[in-house]
Amino acid sequence: MRFLTTLASVAFLTAAISSGAIPGTVPQAEAQAATQKTHRFTLEDYKRRYILYTPRGADRLAGDRPLVLVLHGGGGKDRGMVNVTKKRWNQLADQYGFYVAYPNALDGHWDFGEGKVSNGLKRRVDDLAYFDFVINDVSARANIDQSRVFATGISRGGQASYFLACNMPERIRAVMPVTMPLPDFMGNECKKGPPVGIAIMNGTADPIVPYDGGQIKVFRKTRGLVRSTDATVNLWRTRNQCGQRPTSTRHIDEKDDGTSVDIYDWANCRGAPVMLYRVNGGGHTWASGKQYLRERRIGKTSYEIDAADEGWKFFSRFSAR
Repeated sequence: MRFLTTLASVAFLTAAISSGAIPGTVPQAEAQAATQKTHRFTLEDYKRRYILYTPRGADRLAGDRPLVLVLHGGGGKDRGMVNVTKKRWNQLADQYGFYVAYPNALDGHWDFGEGKVSNGLKRRVDDLAYFDFVINDVSARANIDQSRVFATGISRGGQASYFLACNMPERIRAVMPVTMPLPDFMGNECKKGPPVGIAIMNGTADPIVPYDGGQIKVFRKTRGLVRSTDATVNLWRTRNQCGQRPTSTRHIDEKDDGTSVDIYDWANCRGAPVMLYRVNGGGHTWASGKQYLRERRIGKTSYEIDAADEGWKFFSRFSAR
């Protein structure tokens, strides 16, 4: 009987392949190919750009779809963030049917406002207007659910995630800052406001941005003060009206990579959920991403989780309004 069942399965699969229709998939000839395009424009007399990833089969997606902004770190570029994350956001977009935008900072540094932080810029830029433009431009090109726009980023891109959550809560539903507690200068603007979901992912052995707060140090130069990770979580728990204790905790230590991950989830919130990924032994890196500099400079990359996978799990908790 098992042999006959196997023969039947093989015959069915052979017929499906010969007809170009594999069960559970969209036939290649019928599905729109994925595209990754750079879009250029002028804003405030500056030439700006961003990369938009359109998932495979976008022409067959029903209804408005989520948008995820993936933000590079200081000195980086949009293309670099595609590589740092090993294109995992693009793969997830193909699987779950959302759009991914990779914004690009001017001169490699996001600008958070005059006098608030020294970021190496030779000219001032209104990046809040830039992010607003990018969301609008993507929305003009694709059917975007305006209630499911999310942001994530590493290092200074993590700062940009806080910047968006605290200054554009009407547009950004949730964020995931990576390797970055809350910058101290953003404390007042982030303390109060509408609820915004947040998942914070920081390494305890980050040699650049201290997990327990203090000065950011890049090649022995200080780059601004950050609050501790615990203080950052507490600020967002208060803002989102969450309980004092997490509703669930999980410990992951399955890989022999010198790291482990503790996950704390506050789902008991009147506003929006708060999560903390404590990457024990982790450095200034994107979990399961590219080790873009030597370990002695940026610390270990954890392979216990994939930051993109965890980010999408978190963002997918937010349904359309």
